Amino acid sequence: MYTFSDIIGQDLIISHMQQAISSNKVSHAYIIEGEIGMGKKLLANTFSKTLQCEKHGIEPCDTCESCLNFNHSNHPDIEYVIASNKTGYGVSDIREQVNNTLHIKPYSSQYKIYIIDQADSLTNQSQNALLKTIEEPPSYGIIILLVANSQNLLATILSRCVKITVNSVAKPLILSYLKDREGLSEYDANIYASFSRGNIGKAMQLYQDESFKEMREFLIDIFDKIISKDTIGLLTAAKKMESYKDKINIIFDIMLSWLRDLMVLKTTKGEKYLIHLDKYKTLLKQSGYMSYNRISVLIERIEETKSNFRLHANFQLSFETLLLI
Repeated sequence: MYTFSDIIGQDLIISHMQQAISSNKVSHAYIIEGEIGMGKKLLANTFSKTLQCEKHGIEPCDTCESCLNFNHSNHPDIEYVIASNKTGYGVSDIREQVNNTLHIKPYSSQYKIYIIDQADSLTNQSQNALLKTIEEPPSYGIIILLVANSQNLLATILSRCVKITVNSVAKPLILSYLKDREGLSEYDANIYASFSRGNIGKAMQLYQDESFKEMREFLIDIFDKIISKDTIGLLTAAKKMESYKDKINIIFDIMLSWLRDLMVLKTTKGEKYLIHLDKYKTLLKQSGYMSYNRISVLIERIEETKSNFRLHANFQLSFETLLLI
């Protein structure tokens, strides 16, 4: 639990963190940047746990009192700053939870660590309140900011922090993780790894979401209706799309990946490069009814619909237009 050896596909970041620990060159402030699900919290927690470990190694020992306290979410010298409202952190959150407590020395560890998740939601006023603390921290103070977009931070904050960018994880590593650690079949692991776009957290979320499987079956059936020109069925399907409105990006990803598989199958006649490998027979059947040109037109229409949604187009009407071609 929370060891560097458990972190997949971030070897350079791990090396940087461990080198900082072993050479005693730990910065007083870090920014860890990456999209949701990329493992920012995991890295921050593992780094913090290792820094506080009483054995002072480059991996937490998991046996000392500090590690045990951390594992029980009860470490006195690792603080998680919490926003008091849904819109983000206010000035009072920073002053009360960070500025007014950082002067108190660590209770039992070498460092006093503050982790601020979604720090890119800090207002300019909140960031300015934090700035003086980052500029003149006590020797034991470390602040870790987790962000999806560091451009939302003030230049004065950025210039005083070590920035770490979490990288996409290679698909083979995600495949291995899903198969070996989560026990997924080759078929399922391939699907979720393909849709993850290098985000292992997203892969985990998708395979734990039963609605994803239901949505995929629904969308695959839509292509049967397109082939058979089932107008009533397509209008009904467009209306049902409303129930998946909050997952619009996944809808487009599934549809485009299915069309991509149809194109691959028509070109190679083999299974090797398919994403939806478990649906080989369905793909083979549909590929016999759809020409290269029709697949290309569908891909273009989906991309156009994606663009329209960025302009807040009507949901059901957009899908009716898309499907009735």
